[in-house]
Amino acid sequence: MSIIKSLDETTSKAAKSGEDYVKKTQKYYELKIFQQISLLSSYILKVAIIGSLCVLGLIFIAIAAATALGNYFNDRALGHLSTGLIFFLMIILIYFFRKYIDKFIIKKLSKTFFDK
Repeated sequence: MSIIKSLDETTSKAAKSGEDYVKKTQKYYELKIFQQISLLSSYILKVAIIGSLCVLGLIFIAIAAATALGNYFNDRALGHLSTGLIFFLMIILIYFFRKYIDKFIIKKLSKTFFDK
């Protein structure tokens, strides 16, 4: 009879340990998901703020460059055209180096999301 009681106690302890493990694992994954969502939200907010300020700065730089080039060429239209061409050259360069930019971003984000 004591063998049956012993098996019953051992089975009860194993079931309790299994339940505890499942609960702890669930809490861990909830915290991990919260961490990832928090980091992602933080990145998105930073990108939005910094991006909007950069766009605003680029607008002022473009206006100043167009005005300066217009004064240099003695033709405002040519100054604006030159500024537009400079922006298109930058766009073309970014387009050709897009694979390197993607790899850089993936490496940075993988360190944040998978190494913690």
